[in-house]
Amino acid sequence: MTSEANSRTATDGATGDDPVVDIEQEKENKFHEKNLIINSAPAVQEELSARFMHSIAYVTLRQRSPAIIRDIVAFLREREPDIVNQCGDYAHFDLKRTVWSLDVLREDMVANKEFEIFRVKTPDTESWNEFLNALPDDKNQWFSALWLHADCYMYRRIWSIFQRSETLVDYDYFGEQKMLAAKQATQPMKSILESTKDLKRSKENFLRLLRLSLWGTRNVWMSGGGLNDMLAEFESNLLADQSAAVWRDLRRAYDPVYVDIVTDNAGFELFTDLVLGDYIIRSRLAQRVRFHVKAIPWFIMDATHNDFQWLLDFFRTHEHPELQAFASKIHKHLLDRSFILCDKSYFWTSGYDFSHMKEVQPCLYVYLSEASLVIFKGDLNYRKLLGDINYSSTDCFSECLRGFHPTSVCALRTIKTDLYCGLTVCQVEWLNEDEPDWMETGEKAVIQVAVKHRLSGDIIV
Repeated sequence: MTSEANSRTATDGATGDDPVVDIEQEKENKFHEKNLIINSAPAVQEELSARFMHSIAYVTLRQRSPAIIRDIVAFLREREPDIVNQCGDYAHFDLKRTVWSLDVLREDMVANKEFEIFRVKTPDTESWNEFLNALPDDKNQWFSALWLHADCYMYRRIWSIFQRSETLVDYDYFGEQKMLAAKQATQPMKSILESTKDLKRSKENFLRLLRLSLWGTRNVWMSGGGLNDMLAEFESNLLADQSAAVWRDLRRAYDPVYVDIVTDNAGFELFTDLVLGDYIIRSRLAQRVRFHVKAIPWFIMDATHNDFQWLLDFFRTHEHPELQAFASKIHKHLLDRSFILCDKSYFWTSGYDFSHMKEVQPCLYVYLSEASLVIFKGDLNYRKLLGDINYSSTDCFSECLRGFHPTSVCALRTIKTDLYCGLTVCQVEWLNEDEPDWMETGEKAVIQVAVKHRLSGDIIV
């Protein structure tokens, strides 16, 4: 939910003596009037949308998302010689067309144009166009659509632009950022491997590694602090903690026990997911851990199949023996199928929230139902679990899933958007007063679970 304090992130509407500021404010006012922007935050049970000026959705689509597209354009221009060397001479011409198309996309967003269907034939073109054609007329523009739909549409359209080229079709325009982030995290990775080596099966150790996976997005790990010290420092920022219920559910699960991890970021966070998965296998909490990654470059840092393989290769060829040994361990898990890198599923990069999975992608829903536990990582997966609906802060997490319950569902989420549930009234009131931007920083987090009890080892769909 959005507090009144978030109004600081949107335009106040005040004018001053600066004529340039007055002109810009007049443009904003005309934009608001033309596109029916509401000068308030979304109400409880309202869908999050950029039509609410006092919301993170509005700030994202008005400022942050256009800036992301500009950054991609600047990166392509700066790296053109390297890209041409990697992708071939004709990439020079493809880059010109790609940059032009990205500029058009940014202009469409800024002007609040209607969403366009996709023309390039890819494995998910038909499903994406079905999704877009089913949107109501009043929810198929950038600032009137559900925020989740607009966000996903932007990243899918960026990918579509690259798919139209001959030489850039397999180029990951976010790849360099992800690789650089992983390389910069070498020392904390090495330190974590040393401190988690040969951990015995226990509730305490499981909860430590579950928290490590939760906090994998925090840059503070780069400071080189010890694992226990860092986790202790983060503990006060954990607003909801149902990790004990996750441990209890796994211990009571019937064989064969599978744990699925729907990943978030590549690099260091993916490393923490692998550490958690390795512990689950070694401690015999499960026979198999299955990793779901994105089929296309997604939300800048999200892990793809190439990122997964790149990270293992990076470890395998690294000078640190700890990283080499970890790569060998993961490779062994993959060979004996105690680790599974799941096949590409374009559902994870669709516009649908997870409550539609059973209808839209029933095979994936059945696949998840084979697991005893599915762990969803990150803010975007949390938004898809809740459908970008502005629930009351005290609403129960399991009820907010709206029927998505293939098995026990756990959310490991650092909070970066104005959407949450399962908290107490006093928590939210204190945070809004003491830390008005707490919903945006990623410094607060939740571990929430909706347990699905089973009476036997039978698969329940």
